[in-house]
Amino acid sequence: MKVPKKPSGRRAMPFYWWRRFKSHKNLPYKARLLDKITNGDFDPTPFFQEAEWELHWMKEEQDDFKDNYKGNLDEIEQDIRYLEIELRARKRYNKLYEDGMKDEADRMDRLVNNFSKHFKVNRSKMHDIVYSFDGTILELYRFMQKDLVT
Repeated sequence: MKVPKKPSGRRAMPFYWWRRFKSHKNLPYKARLLDKITNGDFDPTPFFQEAEWELHWMKEEQDDFKDNYKGNLDEIEQDIRYLEIELRARKRYNKLYEDGMKDEADRMDRLVNNFSKHFKVNRSKMHDIVYSFDGTILELYRFMQKDLVT
């Protein structure tokens, strides 16, 4: 897993303090379905990956703390500053994971709704097709085009 450098200096938003990266901007609801697919509106959410990076950065920060610790090394893991590093990272991880679950459910719901409207298919049938299809979203779009033509 390639982990990027930990971002610093980004102004914290008061309601989304746990996010270090910019969010994906979806196209307006009136945009064409193919444009939304190529824009990445239905791609998997990046929040899960960012949550994993938080744990990696936590380990790096804890290792730096251990290297610079000037006390008894046997008691380092009971030091309040060491524990606060993990507490902050776990809190951010949990918030990112929670956002990821909400975002993923929202993306799948929008995918099913957009496909059902575009191809004029019942939502429950489209839901079954989307969840059973083994391929990319663009491949699903092409499959639905061919399926409706034949």
